[in-house]
Amino acid sequence: MRSHHLCQNMTYIVVGLLLVAGSGCDEKFGSWSSTSRSRFERTSAQQIALGGRDTLDVATRLGSIAITGADRTDCDVVARIIAEAPTEEEAQELAEQVEIVGEAVGDTVKIRSREPNLTNNRSISVSYTIAVPRQMSVRCDSSYGSLDVSGIEGRLDGKSGNGSIKARDIRGATDLNTFYGSIECRNVAGQSISLHSSNGSIAAAGLHGSTTAETSYGAITCEDFSDGNLRLKSGNGRIRISGASFGICDARSSYGAIAGNNLRGDSIDLRSGNGSVELVDTQAKKLDASSSYGRVTLTRIAAADLTAESGNGNIDILCAAAAPADLNALAKSSYGSVEFTAPPAFSGEVYLRTSYGTIRTTLPVTTSGEISKQKITGRIGDGTGKIRLESNSGSVELK
Repeated sequence: MRSHHLCQNMTYIVVGLLLVAGSGCDEKFGSWSSTSRSRFERTSAQQIALGGRDTLDVATRLGSIAITGADRTDCDVVARIIAEAPTEEEAQELAEQVEIVGEAVGDTVKIRSREPNLTNNRSISVSYTIAVPRQMSVRCDSSYGSLDVSGIEGRLDGKSGNGSIKARDIRGATDLNTFYGSIECRNVAGQSISLHSSNGSIAAAGLHGSTTAETSYGAITCEDFSDGNLRLKSGNGRIRISGASFGICDARSSYGAIAGNNLRGDSIDLRSGNGSVELVDTQAKKLDASSSYGRVTLTRIAAADLTAESGNGNIDILCAAAAPADLNALAKSSYGSVEFTAPPAFSGEVYLRTSYGTIRTTLPVTTSGEISKQKITGRIGDGTGKIRLESNSGSVELK
């Protein structure tokens, strides 16, 4: 009985959090009440001389932040202030008490709002639209609101407690973090790029620099990546990678499929806890693809060291014509068939085994040792390559 009540209470908590997540940046937040409220909005605009300072730091409790880099020397700040209260007169009074302050601290210009104290059934939101010089680093933080930054040639640090984040045309190290919201990055180049969402999707295109992208609940899409290592992780969502070149690619999803197309790198490691793994037109020195519950399909693959494993699913591998003749390959399924098309020039040892299934090969294998229906050991040519195909419960075929 206690367990039932606990589960029921947790359900209410989760639903409540999701309602908060979807409320948006300009909604009534902080003083929840069913009483009707009046709304007053005003705009505050000011120009701030930077005096050679190269970092902008802006934060708001409730509201969005949009920052654009341009060919300029100063900083234009437009603040949209919205106040809500039981009467229009009080809402206007609250809005007019909000002061936007730009303060110089070392090499940084900090922009904050000074707001009056609020009582029940009253709220204030402050959203910013800011234009700054391109060669500037940016720190922006909204507790409840979206972030949108573009055209910056400096470091970018963005954080939202509840809102989406967009970054475009950034030239500098980038660190974006949202608790409830999606992340979208386009044309970002930096020594390091970090994207993190606790509950939202991540979409990236045109990233150049070592990148880490992680979400607890959401899909990850990465297109046109280069110049570093690529590490992607989803607790519950699919991962798709295309047009990427890297040193190391590490992609992991606990509950979701992983797919890659046109990948080039030294090492590729793809692991799905519950979903398929698919690769097409991929080249790497070392490739490891595995799924606990799902099929593994590798098509036109060129790798010197290849490992494919499935706990519960078929494995289908087609090596590219350019795959090395001394390929070292292991393909193993606990519950599923294994089909492997070797490189045309392959030469080396062959080991085929199944506990419950059939074995077939169309290649000229010179057998050695004991021959049975469940195992074939032998060689193709006199090279140093190795192909090992195994299934506990399924057929095995070498072509």
